[in-house]
Amino acid sequence: MREGTRTALLVEGQLDEEIVKRATAAAEDAAPDGRIRAGLQAAIELAETDPAAARSALLDLRADHSRLIRLEAWLGGDPGRTTFGLGAAIQIAEAELSSSVPDLESLMPDLLRWLEGDW
Repeated sequence: MREGTRTALLVEGQLDEEIVKRATAAAEDAAPDGRIRAGLQAAIELAETDPAAARSALLDLRADHSRLIRLEAWLGGDPGRTTFGLGAAIQIAEAELSSSVPDLESLMPDLLRWLEGDW
């Protein structure tokens, strides 16, 4: 496998780390009310470069309870609603990433609705 490809990053267990780094940087640079949108946009841009690797990273995230808890705390809001909303967003993204031509960008409004607890 060639170094520098998203597939190589997945094998080395780093794609999810790269997504987190970029999403975190984008969120920190955004205004407080736009942080979830900015972080999601950055994650989508990277995920769409290698949908299979991004889907695998989401599956890993789903199984990593400590990371999920930190992400839920960062999202804020009612803990039950946040857990449910995050799970829904992960499910939607995972399903889209498994399609033949994934387009997470088109799902941005739905993903934001779940992540921001606006449902």
